[in-house]
Amino acid sequence: MKMSKEQILVVDDNEDIRFFVKSALTPEGFDVIEAADGKKALELFKKREPSLIILDLSIGQPDGFEVCREIRKSSTVPIIMLTSHVEEMDEAMCLAAGADDYITKPVSARILALRTTTQMRHRAAQNKVQGAVITAGALSLNTDTRELTVDKKRIELTRTEYDFLHLLIGNPKRVFTREQIAEAIGTSVEYSSDHLLDTHASRIRMKIKEISDIKVLHAVRGVGYRLLSN
Repeated sequence: MKMSKEQILVVDDNEDIRFFVKSALTPEGFDVIEAADGKKALELFKKREPSLIILDLSIGQPDGFEVCREIRKSSTVPIIMLTSHVEEMDEAMCLAAGADDYITKPVSARILALRTTTQMRHRAAQNKVQGAVITAGALSLNTDTRELTVDKKRIELTRTEYDFLHLLIGNPKRVFTREQIAEAIGTSVEYSSDHLLDTHASRIRMKIKEISDIKVLHAVRGVGYRLLSN
């Protein structure tokens, strides 16, 4: 019996970009489906339930941010945002909307394929880890619901924020390098923006700060991050 291919939804109003993505990912064994606007993207997402979404920011209305936020209401499917902008603020807005990764155009077919397959491998590995609550001080992380509890108050996390914290809470006394954290969240320091990990860390701190004064993440200069004892 022939196994069905993993489906990837690419959303871009530029037909040439959609063709480029499809050409880059089809040889990797993926079935690429296409949408030219946000409305069609949401229709295909609900109908086809793709394994990963590659989503351009500038696709009209609803734009990429709105589509990403809408999908995040019901799914933790990996989302890679595509954009022509290189500003750190754009990267932060993508991650705040719920994206797992961020790629600036133009991008080579090789890098696009690597970033995509890395996200897919990571998703498969994480799906095997379920049914436990891990704790460190005042923090509790539920591996089923992927929710963080701080002082008995729940915080919703994106999939990438969850993976970041899962690594540190599971090893509370250890300092992790940027390379180790990048691997844990399904990306690569070599192929990611220098700001990507710091942006994820900043988002986690902001969410916790909204409900608690607890300091959670400590940046170790020149190395990476560790969990602060509480």
